[in-house]
Amino acid sequence: MHIFTDGFTSVSLSNGNLRVKLAQNGPDNEPVEVATLIVPVATAPSFVNGLANALQQLEEQIKAKQAEMVVEGASKHN
Repeated sequence: MHIFTDGFTSVSLSNGNLRVKLAQNGPDNEPVEVATLIVPVATAPSFVNGLANALQQLEEQIKAKQAEMVVEGASKHN
């Protein structure tokens, strides 16, 4: 299953689970809830840290690719 989300509307803790209500931008840019991400509270810290680390690595890859493209563009003009 794939769920597209622009963000989230709320985060709560219920019955030992972290619940993140995911939303998409609807008409007039108003958030429309589309799903709830449920993570056991015991694994939530490692899940969040893992996601943050993955995003940081992705950001570094993007910056490296952008720098590579700048160097390639400069070398074509010389």
